Amino acid sequence: MSMESKIKILLQGINEIQQTGVGELEQELEIEQSDTGFPVAVQKNGKGLRICFSSNKAVLAYEKEVEFYRGLGIIAEHLAAAGDRAEREEVEEYACFEELSYMLDNSRNAVVNMCTLKKQIRQMALMGFHSLLLYTEDTYEIPGEPFWGYMRGRFTGEELKELDQYGRIFGIELVPCIQSLAHLNQIFQWDAYQEVRDISDILLCGEAKTYELLDKMIKRCSECFSSRKINIGMDEAELTGRGKYLNRNGYQPVADIMLAHLDKVTVICRKYGFKPMMWSDMFFKMLKNRGYYEDDLEGIGKIREKIPKDLELIYWDYYSRRKEQYSHMLEKHKLLTDHIGFAGGAWKWNGFAPLCIHSACASREALPCCKEHGIKHVLVTAWGDNGAECSNFVVMPVLQIYAEFCYKGYVEPDEVIAKRLLTCCHMRLEDFQILDSLNFTPDNPSPGRVSVGPQKYLFYQDILSGLYDRHVDEETYPVHFKECAQQLAEAGKRAGEYAYIFENLEALSEVLEIKCTMGIELKKAYDEKNKEKLSELGERLNVLLFRIEKFHKILTIQWYRENKPFGMDVLDLRIGGLKERVRRAEWTIDQYLQCKIDAIPELEAERLLLDERDNPGYNTLPIGHNTWSQIVSANVL
Repeated sequence: MSMESKIKILLQGINEIQQTGVGELEQELEIEQSDTGFPVAVQKNGKGLRICFSSNKAVLAYEKEVEFYRGLGIIAEHLAAAGDRAEREEVEEYACFEELSYMLDNSRNAVVNMCTLKKQIRQMALMGFHSLLLYTEDTYEIPGEPFWGYMRGRFTGEELKELDQYGRIFGIELVPCIQSLAHLNQIFQWDAYQEVRDISDILLCGEAKTYELLDKMIKRCSECFSSRKINIGMDEAELTGRGKYLNRNGYQPVADIMLAHLDKVTVICRKYGFKPMMWSDMFFKMLKNRGYYEDDLEGIGKIREKIPKDLELIYWDYYSRRKEQYSHMLEKHKLLTDHIGFAGGAWKWNGFAPLCIHSACASREALPCCKEHGIKHVLVTAWGDNGAECSNFVVMPVLQIYAEFCYKGYVEPDEVIAKRLLTCCHMRLEDFQILDSLNFTPDNPSPGRVSVGPQKYLFYQDILSGLYDRHVDEETYPVHFKECAQQLAEAGKRAGEYAYIFENLEALSEVLEIKCTMGIELKKAYDEKNKEKLSELGERLNVLLFRIEKFHKILTIQWYRENKPFGMDVLDLRIGGLKERVRRAEWTIDQYLQCKIDAIPELEAERLLLDERDNPGYNTLPIGHNTWSQIVSANVL
């Protein structure tokens, strides 16, 4: 937009920090501050956000600092629609959650770069989010610990302080989100941390050196973050006490080990002035080692007595589309504590393409339930499981749903979310929903089976082995991916600064159009001893290689635009390996056609259905496999 076409606003009564924040948002909102602009009187009031429009001016009254920026976005949106003469209107909003947070994963291969983080902070400000949780297992610098986050793109102390200060401009609190028990597998590849390892990714409880390390971790957070809140993790730690701890101490109940460990961690937190929160699942798994969602709650009263009174427990659920499930789980949590938070998911962790339509469905069930149960702290999480291959910006439509519910108190329809998303992020909702389409194969219609992302395993699976060929409908899949490519190409033309995200998935769709059935076609031609067909397929492998190379180049653009360079090595190795296996398939077919080998053992092997439990009747439904080492071969060590 040219300077002449920008909306001119005259903001009256803002302070110096707000002036800085508005300056940062001028490009986002396409506004220009001018003495001749539309007058907006800014006032701090006692409760909520209130905007009063008249024909030639507006009053913006806010309670929390971030509400000023949300209000500014609403005014810009209103003026863009109404022109110079704004109609008389009043907007009143009262947040139904005291704290609305976004948690961004920076530990599963990708560490988001400063430019992307600052852009997302600006977008969060316009939505009205109160805090940003940076999930960092080992990806932050600790003095005296050179192997902590070594070669992983860890945040420096200066970067964290800069982000902390940048968030404070907008009234957004930057909160450390670490791990103090499990999910620390990356540090254990170094000998430096073997003395504090119990088993797998678990710290050794009861070991003095473990608490020395935890003290360093939490102290570092206290130095880099102005917030006095901290998430200490402790989720999915089922193996606690089953390794070195067991050898030293004999069998001890997980509940006893973990509660003693938690007590020591919270003491360290208080030492540095932190009020801790943690994920809640392990407290339920302590009950006779049952699962998170089990209903046998015998012994829960004894556990409640040992939970620190100042600890917030966060119930996380990224899956359910049933309001009854959320209500039931919140009632269970009330048996443990009075301090309950809720975390939903913005699904970007199932490969290269998101599942945000599912996320939207789940959110619209979870959020009203949180309001009814009086939950004060609500988070939306964006994990990066097994590679962080997906763009960081694809989740913003889900964040918009959370924001609008928080400030309206009810679920808004798509048309309202779309209008607000265009203002806050310059995104077209209907186009960003197309990004999900790669996961919605004809046998997995939108919103799709939860956690199923066929685009990842169809991309990485080996052509000769065909591990997932029984889960492909050879008639509909190629047509589906061709249509995905066409739709993404059209949407990409409208995507502006986000065009690269659409180009990336368009290129992936073009790969999958050929690759999804290549293994099936090879085996069929081989079984039928149709050498003419095998020769034709061998030539098509060259086209496939070209498309994989194109996708690899565009994925690289996306990665370096959004993340630090560290972690791209993993994707290079994975995709490079895929290209070599395509070349190996080409070579193998050629050897067979030239009668240099008399059989192709991989093509003689039976193709099995990988999970009959999820696929009764031996149909072709896609399955929820998201781990590269599981997908790529039956032989990965």
